[in-house]
Amino acid sequence: MLYIITGLPFSGKSTFAKELVRRYGFERTSVDKMMNKRHLDAPNMTQKDWNLVYSEAYGELESLLKAGKTVVFDGGSLLKSERNTIKSIAEKYGVSWKLIYINTSIEEIAHRRKKNLVSQERDQLSDETMDKAFEMFEEPTPDENYITYDQSVNLDKWIDENIAVK
Repeated sequence: MLYIITGLPFSGKSTFAKELVRRYGFERTSVDKMMNKRHLDAPNMTQKDWNLVYSEAYGELESLLKAGKTVVFDGGSLLKSERNTIKSIAEKYGVSWKLIYINTSIEEIAHRRKKNLVSQERDQLSDETMDKAFEMFEEPTPDENYITYDQSVNLDKWIDENIAVK
Protein backbone atom coordinates (compact mmCIF):
# COMPACT_ATOMS: atom_id res chain seq x y z
CA MET A 1 0.00 0.00 0.00
CA LEU A 2 1.13 3.54 -0.72
CA TYR A 3 -0.16 6.48 1.30
CA ILE A 4 0.36 9.80 -0.50
CA ILE A 5 0.22 12.82 1.81
CA THR A 6 -0.67 16.21 0.33
CA GLY A 7 -1.24 19.64 1.82
CA LEU A 8 0.30 23.05 2.24
CA PRO A 9 3.58 23.70 4.07
CA PHE A 10 3.08 23.65 7.86
CA SER A 11 -0.20 21.74 7.49
CA GLY A 12 1.13 18.75 9.45
CA LYS A 13 2.01 16.33 6.64
CA SER A 14 5.30 15.16 8.15
CA THR A 15 3.82 14.83 11.63
CA PHE A 16 0.99 12.75 10.19
CA ALA A 17 3.38 10.60 8.11
CA LYS A 18 5.67 9.99 11.09
CA GLU A 19 2.65 8.89 13.16
CA LEU A 20 1.77 6.25 10.56
CA VAL A 21 5.39 5.06 10.57
CA ARG A 22 5.45 4.96 14.38
CA ARG A 23 2.19 3.03 14.67
CA TYR A 24 2.59 0.55 11.87
CA GLY A 25 6.26 0.43 10.92
CA PHE A 26 5.59 1.67 7.40
CA GLU A 27 8.49 3.02 5.36
CA ARG A 28 8.55 6.77 4.74
CA THR A 29 9.88 8.55 1.68
CA SER A 30 10.38 12.21 2.47
CA VAL A 31 11.21 15.06 0.12
CA ASP A 32 12.54 16.97 3.15
CA LYS A 33 14.91 14.07 3.85
CA MET A 34 16.27 14.35 0.30
CA MET A 35 16.71 18.11 0.77
CA ASN A 36 18.57 17.60 4.05
CA LYS A 37 20.79 14.94 2.49
CA ARG A 38 21.90 17.52 -0.10
CA HIS A 39 22.05 20.40 2.43
CA LEU A 40 19.35 22.32 0.56
CA ASP A 41 16.85 24.65 2.15
CA ALA A 42 13.57 25.50 0.44
CA PRO A 43 13.90 29.29 0.29
CA ASN A 44 17.13 29.04 -1.71
CA MET A 45 16.28 26.11 -3.99
CA THR A 46 16.17 26.45 -7.75
CA GLN A 47 13.74 24.54 -9.94
CA LYS A 48 16.66 22.26 -10.82
CA ASP A 49 17.14 21.51 -7.08
CA TRP A 50 13.42 20.74 -6.67
CA ASN A 51 13.49 18.44 -9.69
CA LEU A 52 16.52 16.63 -8.24
CA VAL A 53 15.06 16.01 -4.78
CA TYR A 54 11.70 14.88 -6.18
CA SER A 55 13.50 12.58 -8.61
CA GLU A 56 15.47 11.06 -5.72
CA ALA A 57 12.31 10.69 -3.64
CA TYR A 58 10.54 8.97 -6.54
CA GLY A 59 13.54 6.64 -6.94
CA GLU A 60 13.47 5.70 -3.27
CA LEU A 61 9.71 5.19 -3.48
CA GLU A 62 10.13 2.83 -6.43
CA SER A 63 12.78 0.79 -4.60
CA LEU A 64 10.59 0.42 -1.51
CA LEU A 65 7.47 -0.52 -3.47
CA LYS A 66 9.46 -2.98 -5.58
CA ALA A 67 10.60 -4.60 -2.30
CA GLY A 68 6.95 -5.04 -1.24
CA LYS A 69 6.96 -2.38 1.50
CA THR A 70 4.04 -0.22 2.60
CA VAL A 71 5.18 3.37 2.10
CA VAL A 72 4.08 6.83 3.17
CA PHE A 73 5.11 9.46 0.59
CA ASP A 74 5.72 12.65 2.54
CA GLY A 75 6.07 15.57 0.17
CA GLY A 76 4.05 18.65 -0.62
CA SER A 77 2.65 17.14 -3.80
CA LEU A 78 1.12 20.54 -4.38
CA LEU A 79 0.21 19.86 -7.99
CA LYS A 80 -2.22 17.25 -9.26
CA SER A 81 0.41 16.25 -11.83
CA GLU A 82 2.87 15.44 -8.99
CA ARG A 83 0.26 13.30 -7.27
CA ASN A 84 -0.47 11.55 -10.56
CA THR A 85 3.24 10.77 -10.99
CA ILE A 86 3.32 9.17 -7.55
CA LYS A 87 0.16 7.16 -8.28
CA SER A 88 1.62 5.94 -11.57
CA ILE A 89 4.70 4.67 -9.71
CA ALA A 90 2.41 2.67 -7.41
CA GLU A 91 0.42 1.32 -10.33
CA LYS A 92 3.64 0.29 -12.11
CA TYR A 93 4.27 -2.13 -9.21
CA GLY A 94 0.63 -3.18 -8.78
CA VAL A 95 0.39 -1.33 -5.47
CA SER A 96 -2.85 0.19 -4.15
CA TRP A 97 -2.70 3.80 -3.01
CA LYS A 98 -4.61 6.27 -0.88
CA LEU A 99 -4.32 10.03 -1.24
CA ILE A 100 -4.63 11.78 2.11
CA TYR A 101 -5.24 15.53 2.11
CA ILE A 102 -4.12 17.24 5.31
CA ASN A 103 -6.57 20.13 5.35
CA THR A 104 -5.33 22.82 7.72
CA SER A 105 -6.69 26.34 7.95
CA ILE A 106 -4.60 29.29 6.79
CA GLU A 107 -4.80 30.69 10.34
CA GLU A 108 -3.38 27.48 11.83
CA ILE A 109 -0.60 27.41 9.24
CA ALA A 110 0.29 31.02 10.11
CA HIS A 111 0.29 30.12 13.82
CA ARG A 112 2.63 27.17 13.23
CA ARG A 113 5.01 29.29 11.12
CA LYS A 114 5.15 31.90 13.88
CA LYS A 115 5.78 29.23 16.52
CA ASN A 116 8.52 27.74 14.32
CA LEU A 117 10.40 31.05 14.36
CA VAL A 118 11.18 30.30 18.00
CA SER A 119 11.36 26.51 18.03
CA GLN A 120 13.11 26.13 14.66
CA GLU A 121 11.83 22.54 14.49
CA ARG A 122 11.95 22.76 10.71
CA ASP A 123 13.21 25.07 7.99
CA GLN A 124 11.41 28.39 8.12
CA LEU A 125 9.93 29.28 4.76
CA SER A 126 9.97 32.87 3.57
CA ASP A 127 6.75 34.74 2.94
CA GLU A 128 7.60 34.60 -0.76
CA THR A 129 7.96 30.79 -0.69
CA MET A 130 4.72 30.41 1.26
CA ASP A 131 2.90 32.71 -1.17
CA LYS A 132 4.18 30.62 -4.06
CA ALA A 133 3.01 27.40 -2.34
CA PHE A 134 -0.47 28.88 -1.77
CA GLU A 135 -0.56 30.01 -5.40
CA MET A 136 0.59 26.64 -6.76
CA PHE A 137 -1.46 24.32 -4.54
CA GLU A 138 -4.17 22.43 -6.34
CA GLU A 139 -6.61 21.03 -3.81
CA PRO A 140 -7.43 17.42 -4.56
CA THR A 141 -10.45 16.94 -6.78
CA PRO A 142 -13.11 14.22 -6.52
CA ASP A 143 -11.58 12.29 -9.43
CA GLU A 144 -8.43 11.83 -7.31
CA ASN A 145 -10.41 9.68 -4.87
CA TYR A 146 -8.86 11.33 -1.81
CA ILE A 147 -9.67 11.29 1.88
CA THR A 148 -9.27 14.29 4.15
CA TYR A 149 -7.75 14.56 7.57
CA ASP A 150 -8.93 17.70 9.34
CA GLN A 151 -7.21 18.31 12.66
CA SER A 152 -10.50 19.02 14.39
CA VAL A 153 -11.04 15.24 14.24
CA ASN A 154 -9.39 12.94 16.77
CA LEU A 155 -6.28 11.49 15.09
CA ASP A 156 -6.55 8.03 16.70
CA LYS A 157 -10.16 7.66 15.65
CA TRP A 158 -9.44 8.93 12.12
CA ILE A 159 -6.52 6.52 11.64
CA ASP A 160 -8.54 3.58 12.99
CA GLU A 161 -11.33 4.37 10.51
CA ASN A 162 -9.23 5.18 7.45
CA ILE A 163 -5.95 3.24 7.50
CA ALA A 164 -6.29 -0.43 6.66
CA VAL A 165 -3.57 -2.58 8.20
CA LYS A 166 -3.52 -6.30 7.56
